[in-house]
Amino acid sequence: MFINNKFAAAFLLALTSVTVQGLPVVEDNGKVHLTATGRSGHLQTTLEVPMHHGGKVAADHEDEDEDTAITGRPTQYESTILARRLLAKSKSGVLTTVFPSHLTSPRVPAAVADTPIGLPEYIASCEEPTGNPTVLSLKISTATINANAGSNVSLSLSWWDEYVHLTHQQPWSAANLPRLNLVGYLEEIPQPEADEAGIPTCFVAAHPDSAMWLPGKKWAAHQGIWTRIVVQEVYWIGGFGDRNYIGWFDPEEWRAVTKEQWEAVRLPGEK
Repeated sequence: MFINNKFAAAFLLALTSVTVQGLPVVEDNGKVHLTATGRSGHLQTTLEVPMHHGGKVAADHEDEDEDTAITGRPTQYESTILARRLLAKSKSGVLTTVFPSHLTSPRVPAAVADTPIGLPEYIASCEEPTGNPTVLSLKISTATINANAGSNVSLSLSWWDEYVHLTHQQPWSAANLPRLNLVGYLEEIPQPEADEAGIPTCFVAAHPDSAMWLPGKKWAAHQGIWTRIVVQEVYWIGGFGDRNYIGWFDPEEWRAVTKEQWEAVRLPGEK
């Protein structure tokens, strides 16, 4: 996490509605000491500002190229590798589809025609190195019905919950943590193909409870099918834009990332 002293001061003011007394004191180890006055008297706080190479606090960037050179902001391709790690480490995401223009079910309000709907869904990365997430789709689910009616799908993933799980603390700003959106379409995986690729074993390893509704199980409450999200486009927000890449990836580069590559990088909070 990289912040500069001006941003740190502004962030503190926004949270506390206080007035800073004097100038922030920046130590060599990157700590910023602020003294402020508010309704309840004096407030003293210390903010951690990690150092860049050479032991200097990050300066405000003048332009994108200069900022990249100063901070070592990840490139688009490096961010693609980080995003593939985020996918591999994710066990759930928000799967969004769009209701069709002409609704046929009397149980669906007419007002939601052409409206997107996003709901949490179990996922797993069981088809390495394709970058296509695996979904155990229930035929009765809204996402499956909409996809069968012709809707494209998108899957939103974030590192917010996993960061808390790893570090046992809340981030100073979740907005500075990675998230991404995968855009594509849902494609059924025939059962023989799924069995040959070991998809049931992979998925149950990530979600043991899903063994209760695996495709073909007679006791399952609802009929399920194996599907993949065929990724066509990827949008990434690595964190705050002055220190992270934000934008679209090259789909070919997304598909070309190997397991060895994403295993070699770390997301915030990982050791």
